[in-house]
Amino acid sequence: MDVIENFPELEKFKEYLAAKKISPATRSNYIETLKSFFRFTEGKVTQESVKKWIDFVRNNYKITAWRQYFVPLRAILQRFYPDIYAHLIEELKVPYKKTEQEIITYLDFWKVFKEAEKIAQKGNDKYVIVVGLAALSGLKSGDIVALKGTHIKDCKIFLENYPLPFEIPQMLRKYLKKYEGKDEYIISTEDGSPVKPSYLAIMLRTIQKRIDINLKKPLSVEMLRNIGISRYLLSQPSIPMVMKQFSYSSIKSVEDIARYLEESGDIRAILSVKVVTSLDDVLNFFDKLALPVRKFDDFVVVSRTIYVEKKSNLSKVDVVFVVRELNDWYAYLRILDLSPKWSKDNDNMFTISIDSLKIGFVEYDY
Repeated sequence: MDVIENFPELEKFKEYLAAKKISPATRSNYIETLKSFFRFTEGKVTQESVKKWIDFVRNNYKITAWRQYFVPLRAILQRFYPDIYAHLIEELKVPYKKTEQEIITYLDFWKVFKEAEKIAQKGNDKYVIVVGLAALSGLKSGDIVALKGTHIKDCKIFLENYPLPFEIPQMLRKYLKKYEGKDEYIISTEDGSPVKPSYLAIMLRTIQKRIDINLKKPLSVEMLRNIGISRYLLSQPSIPMVMKQFSYSSIKSVEDIARYLEESGDIRAILSVKVVTSLDDVLNFFDKLALPVRKFDDFVVVSRTIYVEKKSNLSKVDVVFVVRELNDWYAYLRILDLSPKWSKDNDNMFTISIDSLKIGFVEYDY
């Protein structure tokens, strides 16, 4: 009999993983690597046998693969063999290598989406669905290929591994409406079987070849998904809330995207504007409460609100988009027939009007 068949710690660890917000694929990888560990040690978990396994992994696998073996091993040792873990904690550390996560800009994303819409107009809506599910809803490759019409209800996507449903943006609803409630895969082969994630990559590269965007790596679902996460960060500045929506157990990925928005993103912030009689009174109030305030020449920012006096040119708008590449945004909004107008009082701002709402696009060191 296989030495791991009835190993109680492994069974308990499976129960622990099932209760965590971890994807089925990750759970499966954890279990398989732990099975390798138990086979190697013949089910005898001692400080010596664990050390031999660590040495085996280090000597036989590239450093990029160490994390795959050591993360689940650390987890099971912490829970069931704390004394062994305490002695080997340094041995189980993986040299940190920062990943250069590339995130497509909003303006480039719209080029991708518009091209996918052109393909949809010719009768193939799969491209625009894949782009929309990744970039607007924020789904992973595995989520997209497993998505069925039964997961869709009332303009929301309900997935087992996520605590909250995903809203389907308006521009994507017309493409998904016909699938709602049907027990069939949204992206499938001719016989109705689900496609592999690699097929999505091929679809996106087809779009990339047809448009003018500058990326160091091939366009991927992960790149587009970062747009979806960026949307949540811009609308909900609480990183824990974003982590909950996308079922992240680690804060690092969300922090990387938030840092990108601040350092490189072409939309940096969306702020509401509040006109006040005295900016000094507002400052004094927040200072007394010791709350964080960002001070600029003629306005202050508290959380996601700009406070200005009536004399400020920002007092003439209701919402401010802080962007980079202001001229590119102006050109794009003209394509959408939104009639942007450059400000007479501020060379670094243009405005658009939507119903009674006046929105300012500005470019400054926020």
